[in-house]
Amino acid sequence: MNPSIPPTNIKTDRSISMARANLYSILFIIPIALMALLYYCIWGAAPLSGLFRENTPWSIYLTALFVFIIGVVVHEWIHAFSWMYFSKMPRAAIKFGINWKALSPYAHCTQPMNISAYRLGTMLPGLLLGIVPYVIGLFFGNIWIALFGLVFTFAASGDAIILWSLRRVSKGQWVEDHPHRAGCYVIDQSTG
Repeated sequence: MNPSIPPTNIKTDRSISMARANLYSILFIIPIALMALLYYCIWGAAPLSGLFRENTPWSIYLTALFVFIIGVVVHEWIHAFSWMYFSKMPRAAIKFGINWKALSPYAHCTQPMNISAYRLGTMLPGLLLGIVPYVIGLFFGNIWIALFGLVFTFAASGDAIILWSLRRVSKGQWVEDHPHRAGCYVIDQSTG
């Protein structure tokens, strides 16, 4: 265990159930729709109509499904690698799995870390797989890249909910990733 971690067992739960996180994610349909509308306003309907032509081979849709599945795996690996990198944590501290009740894959860190490392690791998948590809697709008018970005911006909505729940947690605080829910425990540093 990292010696700079506060020696206390007093924790404040800042998590929500995976099912509730998925429910709150519905709110992200509005900004996603606005992002799609922006793409439409710039590039028109032609790129969108090209997605669903009658003669589009099924291999295109199977490839898109495959890319989505790989993207979900990469999303969780980005969480893991960024937590390991920013908090100097060993690979053994990261566990991967799927919450089948909520149909949510996850990366879970088993050791406490500084809130800054936790926030970065929570934010990066949405930024790298969502916002950045969307902006690239928007800039170049590439509907597939923009769509990838939109899908993975939406996929990071649970992460955005976690970040929102931590907005009042001070820099320098330590947190412990919740083992079964979306979010973490904030470790009380006032005692110990």
